[in-house]
Amino acid sequence: MSILITGTPGVGKTTVAHQLASKLGLKYLNLGDIVKDKGLYTQYDARTDSYIVDLKKTRRYLEQILTCKEILDTHLVEAVPPKKISKAIVLRLDPLVLRDRLKERGYVYEKIEENLEAEILDYVLIKAVKRIQRDRLYEVDTTGKTIGEIVEIITKIIQENSKEYRPGSVDWLTKYYFLIEKKGGII
Repeated sequence: MSILITGTPGVGKTTVAHQLASKLGLKYLNLGDIVKDKGLYTQYDARTDSYIVDLKKTRRYLEQILTCKEILDTHLVEAVPPKKISKAIVLRLDPLVLRDRLKERGYVYEKIEENLEAEILDYVLIKAVKRIQRDRLYEVDTTGKTIGEIVEIITKIIQENSKEYRPGSVDWLTKYYFLIEKKGGII
């Protein structure tokens, strides 16, 4: 059972994936580390301090190494071979909380803006919906939850196929549109 933990950078993927792997006795894999270690990128973007992943090479590599006994941590759903994933969990986080986390990490302005836009516009979720069958895809809002609570939710999803966490439950656009409209301008 390979489980994909995905979401916009900063939502808590790595911490959650580590604890989930430990709890379930599965191997933890971080795709970013794999890409760097195996040279599965085409170039380095100094502006955003990011590697540009070679999706085809990465997908081929993952097809070879995934044994269905891992927790895979990545925001690049399009690099993951869907047939190797039994469950995909998209972690979500309120964009204002995410902004603060990314600032604390020292992200450059462009990278913060890019990731906030991705979270608000459901970018990772949409990529996951396009690649993973909906009956294997779940969405968890991590806002205000402890890591332990999030791990428990995911454990419940894995064990019970909980329909409560099907995609479409998180809607930052509506939340912030009405907030902006109420205040008469930008937040």
